[in-house]
Amino acid sequence: MDPGSRIVSAWDALVRPGAAWWIVLAFAGWSVAGIAAITVVHEHQVAGRSAAFAGLTPVVGPGVKIVVTDATRPIEQEEDPSFALVQDGDLIVLNMLLWYGGARAVAINGERITAQSTITSSGPAILINGHRLVGPFHVVAVGEPDALRGVLGTGGFVERMRQNGLGIEILAQRDVLVPASRPPVDVP
Repeated sequence: MDPGSRIVSAWDALVRPGAAWWIVLAFAGWSVAGIAAITVVHEHQVAGRSAAFAGLTPVVGPGVKIVVTDATRPIEQEEDPSFALVQDGDLIVLNMLLWYGGARAVAINGERITAQSTITSSGPAILINGHRLVGPFHVVAVGEPDALRGVLGTGGFVERMRQNGLGIEILAQRDVLVPASRPPVDVP
């Protein structure tokens, strides 16, 4: 038997009706497996993004580092001393502006800010997620640095902070790490 006739007889065996169905079935199985693999990869990516938004995982990328400090100038006798201190409202507005500017993740003094976060005053300290924090406040945000810096300049936020004597420094960074959130502390 010559080699050409072996190829023909092998081909004839494959195209028999029973063999053709096995080929179609194998092709269908591999197609379903391929679609399943693509779906799993996509769902894994979606879960990763959801975990990052929920604060369950750290986020690294370009962004800004902001340092907000209490006023160092002397307080006038008729002046309200609270204007010389960083207030919870200042940090809330700062956080809202960063999210409005497209931040993917924000942290203040290492405390991850999520949709469930609370920022409140407690005497000289500020409570974030139940953790007592004092200034200076180091805020990090992952997002487009130019957009984040731009949104802080609009509306007079930075100017108002500086008019009250508060210090605010904004630095664009190539790599910023926003840590994963810690469990909140129950405050009595």
